[in-house]
Amino acid sequence: MRSKSKIENRKFQIDFVGIGASKCGTTWLGHVLEEHPQICLSEPKEVHFFNDRLSFNSFLKPHFGRGIQWYKKFFNHCSPGKIKGEITNRYCVDPLAAQRIKEHNPHIRILFCLRHPVDRIWSHYQFAKYFERKEKRPIEQAIREEEEYIRMSKYHRTLSLYLQHFSQEQIFLIWFEDIQRKPAELMKDVFSFLGVDPSFQPKTMFKKSNSARISRFPFLQTAIRRMNNVLIGFGLSGLIKRLKMAGLGNFVMKANSRPLAKTKMPETVKQYIINELTDDVHQLEKLTGKDLSHWLV
Repeated sequence: MRSKSKIENRKFQIDFVGIGASKCGTTWLGHVLEEHPQICLSEPKEVHFFNDRLSFNSFLKPHFGRGIQWYKKFFNHCSPGKIKGEITNRYCVDPLAAQRIKEHNPHIRILFCLRHPVDRIWSHYQFAKYFERKEKRPIEQAIREEEEYIRMSKYHRTLSLYLQHFSQEQIFLIWFEDIQRKPAELMKDVFSFLGVDPSFQPKTMFKKSNSARISRFPFLQTAIRRMNNVLIGFGLSGLIKRLKMAGLGNFVMKANSRPLAKTKMPETVKQYIINELTDDVHQLEKLTGKDLSHWLV
């Protein structure tokens, strides 16, 4: 007879997943979701369980083969009765992720954040170059050699892939402009979509998250991530969550970085990106019924 713990592990499922895209407000989304008393977010926010494609995160190895019991450790801090979810940006660029998520839970709810593609790519590039310190190439070279920059901004391509596995009713689109202009109305809709109390108003809802910064000692962030993985391996995701809620994570991040001055993307690069994405934007307009002409100027 199978033990109760093995049956629970086999049946473990999350209720929702954020699939990205990077630099489209997913850090902000994670903060406001984990405030809700009926929601439990994984620790850390990005588990990278369903994807094999890792790109800049070269310190990671594919995790899917480790199985559901390994995945469950990232939710050990979740209380019974709460809905569970995680947000990993690269789920939107790895074609394996959608199928694996469907096999994990065919009734799952999906959150997909979208932003002006030029702004997203510029922010993505600066994060990789100045904070992660893993991007050494000038942007003119990087966007031609690293396909992820363009691929992650092909939102219609991502939606088309996920719609092969899920219904439109299972996918909620979060537009970056709505995060900036009407966060309270947006989160009311998100909470309703997830099936939790829509009247709850997170305190962090009007705070900006993950603004551009330059890291002082990149190895420190990597060391912290690795230490977190060790603690999670011992089933201590709750300890990490408590330290995070106490503000330790923000303290270390701010102490180990400084704000990055705002700059504009070179016009030639901007035009190259627009040319690469014009067809995808038009297809996205047809699919969503949303006017996105401002993305192409």
